[in-house]
Amino acid sequence: MKKTKFISDIDYNKSSKPCSPCAEECKKIDKRVNKRKLSEIKTKEVPHILKVFNF
Repeated sequence: MKKTKFISDIDYNKSSKPCSPCAEECKKIDKRVNKRKLSEIKTKEVPHILKVFNF
C-alpha cells in the first residue's frame, strides 16, 4: 500500500518556490505597497494591503 503525502506534511518553508495561489497574493501585496517604505504606509492602509485570499 502506497503512503499518501498530505498537504499538511509538506514543509513549504523549505520549498524553493511558493504555491501558485500564495505567489499571486504576494504579487498583489507588492502592488499595493508600491515600493513605499513601511514608515510611509498609513495605519489605516495596513488591513487593505494585507488582505489576502478574498473570501
